[in-house]
Amino acid sequence: MHLSPKQEQILSLIVSGCCNKEIARQLDMSTRTVESHLQRLYDRHNVHNRAALVAKWLIEGGIPRSVPDAREG
Repeated sequence: MHLSPKQEQILSLIVSGCCNKEIARQLDMSTRTVESHLQRLYDRHNVHNRAALVAKWLIEGGIPRSVPDAREG
């Protein structure tokens, strides 16, 4: 699965269990921007939710880089 650097960051945060609000805070962007990035990922990879996106990424050989702990601030 080809991902841009920003998409990789967002996917890593999803894998770590972050919600959109937490992703937005950690990446210094609005929640709406996170939602837009996610919708583009869903459309591009023909999935409908974050669980399906992560599953597809893992099936295609995705390995999380350093996945941050969502509980760490």
